[in-house]
Amino acid sequence: MNPLKRLWKDKMDIYRWADKTVDGITKSEPELLYTGVKCHYSKGSLTDTGEDGVPTLVNSYTLFCSPDTDLREGDEVVVTQRNGKQIMLKVGEGFLYSGHQEFSVKRVDTA
Repeated sequence: MNPLKRLWKDKMDIYRWADKTVDGITKSEPELLYTGVKCHYSKGSLTDTGEDGVPTLVNSYTLFCSPDTDLREGDEVVVTQRNGKQIMLKVGEGFLYSGHQEFSVKRVDTA
């Protein structure tokens, strides 16, 4: 067992976009692949993305999970934090390490 998993108190449901054909019409819909996968959702740092001398600060977030978790760029996840709060995320670039994976994620909300 991965020793980091003992520290991760969050759980995620993983959705992947898949084509479905209904009555001859093909639509892309998110399909639930996995549920209750242990993970750790973390707020990283503020990133200055300002252009033309006008600063714009953007929060960066990271999602940590086991190296055997089937998570890919473009997937959507719903993270349930230890306090019960749910956060919807879009998965970005991932990095595989010997004991875990790290993915940059973007929150899917407007507030």
